[in-house]
Amino acid sequence: MNRSFWIWIRKHPLRSILIAGLALRTLASVYSPGYLMHDDHFLVVEAGASWAVGEDYNNWMPWSQKKQGIVTPAPHQANLTYPGIISGYFRACKFIGLSDPMNQMVLLRWIHGLYSLLVVYFSYRIALKIGGNRPAIWTGVALATFGFLPMLSVRQLVEMVCIPPLLWSAWLVIRSERKTWKTWVLSGVGIGLATSLRYQCGVFGLGWVVALFIHEQQWQKATLNSTLMGTAAACTFALGQAQDIFIWGEPFAQLRAYVNYNATHAAGYPQGFWHQYVWVVLGLLVPPFSFAWAFGTIREIKRLAVLVIPPLAFFAFHSCYPNRQERFILPSIPFIITAGSLGWDAFASHSRYWQRQPRLHDTIVAIGVTLSVILGVGLCFVQPKESRIEAMYSLLNQGDLENFLIVQTDYGALPPQFYSGTWKKYWISDLSTDVADHRKVMCNSPSDAFPNYIVFSGDRHLGEGIERYKSIYSTLTYVKQLPPSKWDRLLAALNPHNYAERSVIYRIDPKIECASE
Repeated sequence: MNRSFWIWIRKHPLRSILIAGLALRTLASVYSPGYLMHDDHFLVVEAGASWAVGEDYNNWMPWSQKKQGIVTPAPHQANLTYPGIISGYFRACKFIGLSDPMNQMVLLRWIHGLYSLLVVYFSYRIALKIGGNRPAIWTGVALATFGFLPMLSVRQLVEMVCIPPLLWSAWLVIRSERKTWKTWVLSGVGIGLATSLRYQCGVFGLGWVVALFIHEQQWQKATLNSTLMGTAAACTFALGQAQDIFIWGEPFAQLRAYVNYNATHAAGYPQGFWHQYVWVVLGLLVPPFSFAWAFGTIREIKRLAVLVIPPLAFFAFHSCYPNRQERFILPSIPFIITAGSLGWDAFASHSRYWQRQPRLHDTIVAIGVTLSVILGVGLCFVQPKESRIEAMYSLLNQGDLENFLIVQTDYGALPPQFYSGTWKKYWISDLSTDVADHRKVMCNSPSDAFPNYIVFSGDRHLGEGIERYKSIYSTLTYVKQLPPSKWDRLLAALNPHNYAERSVIYRIDPKIECASE
């Protein structure tokens, strides 16, 4: 049976790789709940889920802003395409009766993981077409199982979601021996789809123009093909932003808001060094493979111009742009792995040194594969922001939630309200808040319900915050404590700027608390 199994794998490498990738993504979908950062939850899940039930969590819509008394509503800088798709998913969940937020998120993560296998498929086919079986298998195995990639693939990160159309665009060009106008138009559609999801992917299109002039070596032909691709990309992008016409009554309202916002606020975000993304890539892809892939990519910049220059342009853009966040560079990662595998394989095959040292090469590869796969499997079980999610889900399971107060004892972390099952405006306070005065404000509020639960969230000052509220709230009754996950504890141990956040839930009686106010 073992022999038959390995024979089948050798006969069907792509299927085997996809099955392995799906297995890891299924593990991550089930055993790695939570969210990694603010944007992959609050700008996607909270927004989309609230729209699905007629609410507007972020108040991005003009009608929501008017309800708040804003005379002239203004578009938010967010791209609405991806949150809109997520809203459609939650509407479908509502239609079929899937209402539990935890179950909704398991399925949503699994769908993202399944969709991400397109990255594995297209990258494998590109490498197979150019370099044959060996680099194709390396490319596929790496994208399916290595390091952070399986875990990142199930997250609601638009930086990951935009990758399949980019790779599809490249595959359409690379697979065709005789390229027609349809080839360039369809490839442009891929660029347009990616850009409609994430504006910055338009830089890939600019990179394509440079790549075509290098690849074609005929200015007239390169100009024609670039025009076809660019026109198709622009038209597809415009269709992907059509919702602005229905929401704001004019096209590209969100895009203009995005450009204006970044022109004035970009410097307020993390800056880092200009070479920051070099180290992000080398670390994310796990040495020693990351160094081999980086070397192989640079080595093939001319021969594989259509595969290297577009992501290189994207890389250069983000390295120059003042707002540098690690996740921004993710769309270039599959291109680096694919081109890097091809480049390193071509180099090693003709290198006298590596030809004389096959055992050393195989040993390094074995160590790298072992480390990368172990990391890939292990990260499928991390649970980021666990205490925040479990606190909100516990409120839902109490069955009597009217509203809640979140007390932030260490820093201003937003609660993932989606898991609480309610979109009522909750109350927020911190250690600088006058507790007695704030209780009076909540009791006398004409619009927002007084909370019947208080959630204390924090780390080092959590006990101090709880004691302050015990002296004011006579009905404060302990309900539950939600500890940080092992992953959150590890991050706090590695970096003192991180917190091992713990949540403690108390119940209060609104009638008694407000009786004297």
